[in-house]
Amino acid sequence: MAGVVVAASVLAACSDDKTATTTTTAAPVATDAAPAETTLPPKSSILIGGTFDSTGPTGRPEAIKVVEAWGAYINAKGGINGHPVELDLRETGGDPAKAASATTDLLGKKPVLFLVESSQTESSQAEALIASGIPIMGVGYSPALWGGSIAAFKIECGPKPAPIPCAADNVFPITTTFGAVVDEQVLGAKAAGATKLAIAACAEVEACSQAGPVFEATAKAEGMLSVGTTKVTANAPDYSAECIKWIADGVDFIQISGGAALGEGLYKSCTDQGYTGLWGASAGSVSGKLIVIDGISLAGGLNAFPWFVDDPLVTEYRDAMTAGGVSDGGINDPTATGLWSVLQLFAKANASLVDEPTATDTLANMHTVTNETLGGLIAPTTFSKGQPGPSKNRACFWPYTLKDGKFSNPLGGLTIQCYPAA
Repeated sequence: MAGVVVAASVLAACSDDKTATTTTTAAPVATDAAPAETTLPPKSSILIGGTFDSTGPTGRPEAIKVVEAWGAYINAKGGINGHPVELDLRETGGDPAKAASATTDLLGKKPVLFLVESSQTESSQAEALIASGIPIMGVGYSPALWGGSIAAFKIECGPKPAPIPCAADNVFPITTTFGAVVDEQVLGAKAAGATKLAIAACAEVEACSQAGPVFEATAKAEGMLSVGTTKVTANAPDYSAECIKWIADGVDFIQISGGAALGEGLYKSCTDQGYTGLWGASAGSVSGKLIVIDGISLAGGLNAFPWFVDDPLVTEYRDAMTAGGVSDGGINDPTATGLWSVLQLFAKANASLVDEPTATDTLANMHTVTNETLGGLIAPTTFSKGQPGPSKNRACFWPYTLKDGKFSNPLGGLTIQCYPAA
């Protein structure tokens, strides 16, 4: 079971875009627009710290810039109840030792919120972050920090020796958590009309194939067929043999359990052999080069709200990111929308933040969140002090399809799907 836990974390975060973005503190965003008339009130500033992987194997090149853009946006609106927001955001490069050092340093600065967006290091950071008592939020997958469950195996999180831990009292998951990030692959395929599924897993990393049992169990529970997992080498010159087998088996959905380079090679070979079905990618994999492959049809689930929906709140997000200098590739990414959701929820929960606040104050405010949806940007969310751990699991997601270069939600707009159904 431990292998499956690791696998879901790795696969959901998969991305092989390597563009680097490094910074340590946020600065006001320069734009051509007239300066906002709002002057920051003379209240004490508040510090938000965090660790981010922008350059590692599963890095998000513009994640730090996304948070900086939000910081400029919120400060232009007067901060959080008049408190200007300062940012101290550290690059981990996916290196646990670097993440540990940054975590220790940042916790010593007593931030009112600690953000985590570093899927390769979050497990190793979990113990220190939980012990800090500081509110922990972010986008991630490891149950060591965020909790989770496996619906297909009827496994809920719990205290040791349970196989899956629950999120601690100071940890506030918002994006889809472990277990559901695999379920959303299958449910997204079903929503798109697929009936027979296969997994193409990178052979170089064992974790690429270890989520297969959860995928197959969920497919069976949903009345779908799975032909199993096929390991393929990411840099192979051709995948014709595998493609011919999938076509002969009647497969109409191939889950890409690897990065964009693997997806591109598979797409070319299988298209050449006559495959016309869907390709699967979910959560953090729905980004970068994979979503701009010419002609590809994708389906799956997003762990944060869809950036492509025509909705005023989504437009507000996109406008703030554009003003902050985030590229289209950085905006069109569920990790970015997840970070926006996290920060917007934190700001709303702390709308009455006291003067000279500490993490104790922001933690208490987070425990007042009740059935909050942020207008549809997150699934209904409640946090209370000492609440049962399983109730913090985030088992909802947004199904999507990408066809002819256009994204859509088969359920419409910001409609979510939960598994099992809420």
